[in-house]
Amino acid sequence: MLLVTILWISVYGILAQSHSAPQSQHPSQETQSASPQASASNFEAARKLLEEGKYDEALSQLQALAAQDPKLPGLSHQLGAAYYKKGDFLKATGYLKQATEENPKDSEAVELLGLSYYLAGRPNEAIPLLEKVQTWFPLANVDAAYILGVSYIQVKNYPQARNAFARMFDVPADSAASYLFTARMLLRQEFDPIAEEYAHGIEGQQHNT
Repeated sequence: MLLVTILWISVYGILAQSHSAPQSQHPSQETQSASPQASASNFEAARKLLEEGKYDEALSQLQALAAQDPKLPGLSHQLGAAYYKKGDFLKATGYLKQATEENPKDSEAVELLGLSYYLAGRPNEAIPLLEKVQTWFPLANVDAAYILGVSYIQVKNYPQARNAFARMFDVPADSAASYLFTARMLLRQEFDPIAEEYAHGIEGQQHNT
């Protein structure tokens, strides 16, 4: 019970690492695009603004840099992460999708895109991305595992939801514990009749052990 409560409290503590990038004020020697050193400095400045909750200022710097060099490596990732932190998940999905197309191995962008799709009310699109994160990191962060399970609930794929929560709590998928955790999550999502079925399933699994 305590474990479920602790993990539930942590659900929305999603940390998205952002290294964002405003433009240089001295374009004379850095015309078409900022140098790697300047880009890193700009990304760090925008990241600090995001940490301070100054989302519009950070985005303004990033958009200015995009106007100067829209193909700057990593820029779409940083813009997506910034919109994610601001809570504008629809805009975040556009930039994060671009970031994953530019670099399919950008695991953070893939995870943030999956989370953004879910938070934008698009669980069907979130599921394959969050499943991919699970294959990369079998014990991926609790937030992504939780949202994957809830996405399966929302599309009424309850067995897969149980599998996701079993991975999240590191218990066997067919154990009484996995049925218990899934029943609790179903109740939180107001899927009461299915939660009751899973509650009965707990008893059956206990008899089998």
